[in-house]
Amino acid sequence: MPSSPGPSTPLGIALATLGKCALALAVFTAIFGGWQWVLARQPLPGASNREGACVLWFVGSSTMSRWSSLQDDLKPWIAQNRGMGGATMAEINLHIAHDQAKRAPQAIVYYAGDNDLAFGRSVDETVADLREFLAIKARLFGQTPVFVISLKPSPTRWDRRDQQDRYNLVARTIAGQRPDVTYVDIVSLLLLNGRPGPFYNEDGLHLNDEGYRRWTIALRRALDENLPQRVLQRCHSEVPQRGA
Repeated sequence: MPSSPGPSTPLGIALATLGKCALALAVFTAIFGGWQWVLARQPLPGASNREGACVLWFVGSSTMSRWSSLQDDLKPWIAQNRGMGGATMAEINLHIAHDQAKRAPQAIVYYAGDNDLAFGRSVDETVADLREFLAIKARLFGQTPVFVISLKPSPTRWDRRDQQDRYNLVARTIAGQRPDVTYVDIVSLLLLNGRPGPFYNEDGLHLNDEGYRRWTIALRRALDENLPQRVLQRCHSEVPQRGA
């Protein structure tokens, strides 16, 4: 019977080296996987100790996280940017499910789904993730209002326009069925002669200053029309009268 390769033979050395590599890989995988597990269960970025009736959360993907003028654009609201660059809806859901806020914001402004459709998720799957976000919100923060911003018609993702339109239609329908959800349509504000206007950075995907200015107009109107008058009076020095 042939003897087993000894530790000093070439085969034995190779086997020992392979075993050490396998062990090192297993340890690395365990550590890295565990760290990824911990990171995935962190709250959304941008958490703040500031609370009160005038706090708004801005939750979403890079269109939110890159809104550098947000706090100035939304004054006197206390705008907390909790966006995640490049995030999918599933990632946002996982993070907000582990949020540790002691008090709900006055409202949540939500923009996501753009990446999901571009990465190959179907409209139905993307809508399901929106419903999941709203379910998590309801579990954590009850009837806190959510302002769902429609997906933007960007030059880079113009080939996804049909999918975006179908998602937007369902999002509008969901808002019509729930008192805690408002749909904010920004599509027409970003089109010029039926095509994306000059409201984007050079990448053809992210908004420029004028694009965010148009978003701000639509969002302020939606906030003024849908939040309680007592909240508006508290958070604004001069409150536009509805119906005026």
